[in-house]
Parts: sequence; C-alpha cells; structure tokens
Amino acid sequence: MSTRVPESTLRGSLGQSLFRAARLYNEAAIAKVQTREPRLRLAHTLLFPHLGGAGIRPTELARRLGISKQAVGPLVDDLVGWGMLERTADPHDGRATVVRLTEAGGAAILDGLSVLREVEAGLRADLGDAAIDTLHTTLLQVTDALEGAPRPDRTLAGR
Repeated sequence: MSTRVPESTLRGSLGQSLFRAARLYNEAAIAKVQTREPRLRLAHTLLFPHLGGAGIRPTELARRLGISKQAVGPLVDDLVGWGMLERTADPHDGRATVVRLTEAGGAAILDGLSVLREVEAGLRADLGDAAIDTLHTTLLQVTDALEGAPRPDRTLAGR
C-alpha cells in the first residue's frame, strides 16, 4: 500500500523546500545549457563545482558526489573527450591521476554561471529584487551555519 504525503506537509519542511527549489533551479539551468551544449547532461554538471585549482582525484570526486568511481569514470571520460578536462599524474602519488579543468572547461564554468544568472533574472522578474536579495543573504547564512563558519552576529553575541 502506498502512502501519500500531503502537499502541506512537504511544503512545511524547510529541507524539502530547499531540495525541491534546488532541483527546479537546476532543471531550468540544465534546459538552458543544453540549448548551447546538447551533450552536457545533469550528471556532468554535478562534477563542475568540485573541479578547481590543482585538480582532484577521480576517487575523491566520486566520494564527494556519493557515487562509485565506476560511475564517475564515464563522466570524466566524456569531459576529457570534449576538451573540458585533462588527466595528469598526481604530483603527490605517481600511481594516481588527477583531473583538472582545461581552458575550455573554465570557459564552460563561466558559461554555466551566466546561465545561472539568467535563471536568477527570471526569478527576479517574477518575485522582485528584494525577495531574491533576501533569499540569497539567508541562503549564505544557512550555508555558513551548516558549514560551521562563524557568523558576525554569533561573535558579537558571545561578548
């Protein structure tokens, strides 16, 4: 027997609302990205926030994403084949490899950020600048709190 959870219960959960909003935001962005780069799927885009600086081992990438190394491999292979990533020897362990963004991969991230700004612009048109600015500030505070970063109001409250 299936149990139906009332919409009011789902909408009453902060976590559920965050997950749903993130999913819908992501779907809108992916739809726009695919008009520019049809080969790129959601699974590929999930790798990009973890690709920066000196690179990352595929095993660490898989761990961060909560998927197997075998699942990460084909995604990395695609991005390497499209010139967005490169594989190099890990400077700390010659037996391991790291993947890092190429110039084209960096450009893809910048393009992706412009797509996110387009989605945001649509929300600003629907909800207004004040609502989006407040949401952004609040989400930064939520992120800081969940990451354990000190907040100015906490620092002052302890005095």
